[in-house]
Amino acid sequence: MAMGFAAFAVPDAHIDLLVSRPGWVHDYLEGNRPDAGDATLPADWPAQAPQSLGGWGINHRNVDLYHWILNGGPALATGAGSLFQTWYEPDRHAALKLDRHNERFAFRSGQLPELLALSEAVTVDSTLAAFTDWCKQRGERHDDLDHYACQPFVDEFAQFARGLRAAIERGDGIVW
Repeated sequence: MAMGFAAFAVPDAHIDLLVSRPGWVHDYLEGNRPDAGDATLPADWPAQAPQSLGGWGINHRNVDLYHWILNGGPALATGAGSLFQTWYEPDRHAALKLDRHNERFAFRSGQLPELLALSEAVTVDSTLAAFTDWCKQRGERHDDLDHYACQPFVDEFAQFARGLRAAIERGDGIVW
């Protein structure tokens, strides 16, 4: 399982190639050329690591919290809201699997408007509700949570939404 979350805007044609060649995603995201064998790499294959869509505090210990914030609760999502559940429900999501280790996934461009709408709907109030419920479910302290504690999550989703908007304008999907 991946230890930290990063998402990158990637052309759909590259996503299609990465789906057909499991494992190439690691070279792609490092800006390396894989041993292509009989396959032809696109001329615009990255020569350096692509730029992340934003900085995240997501890791394997709190990915379910981000799912709760994005989707308003713990229920599994069937569409673009399944972004984070790829980490903890690797066979129950709407993403394309890009490797054999359940570490890298993708959404084609057509899924990004839904993900953008979900990301833009994240507010301090909705985050506070999700964060409080998440803590309660885990039996953790939640009485000290306030709007101030939730603002960094809102800022992360706002930055992600800006990256998604730019990807949509270019017709790209995302890889994470």
